[in-house]
Amino acid sequence: MTTQGDVQAVNINDLKRYSPQARVNLPVFGSKDLVTRMNCYEPGQITPLHIHPNDDEVVFCVEGRGAVTFEARDAVPLLPGSIVSLPAGLAHGIEAARDSRMVVIYTTNAGY
Repeated sequence: MTTQGDVQAVNINDLKRYSPQARVNLPVFGSKDLVTRMNCYEPGQITPLHIHPNDDEVVFCVEGRGAVTFEARDAVPLLPGSIVSLPAGLAHGIEAARDSRMVVIYTTNAGY
C-alpha cells in the first residue's frame, strides 16, 4: 500500500475566531477526498437549515452547547464530545445555545 497526501496537524485552540455578526467558518484540513472545517459560534448564532445533496457529513462538538436542528425531526443536542453523522440529502442546521459559545468541527467530501 502506498501512502498518498501529507500528514496535517493543527491545534484547534489556535484557530478559534468569533464574530458578533455571525458564526465564523474556518478551514482546518483538506485532502483529495475530505475537507474538515470549524465553526465558532457566539451564543445563539446559527448555521441556517441547508442540504448537502451528495455529501455525508460528520459533526463533532469541541466545546460549548447547542444542537443540530432538522425540519421534521427532533433536534440532536450537541455537548463537548458529541459526534453526529448526517447522511447526504438530510436538511439540517446547527445552533449554539443562547447562553453558550460553541465550537464544532465537521468533515465532508472534498469539493463541498
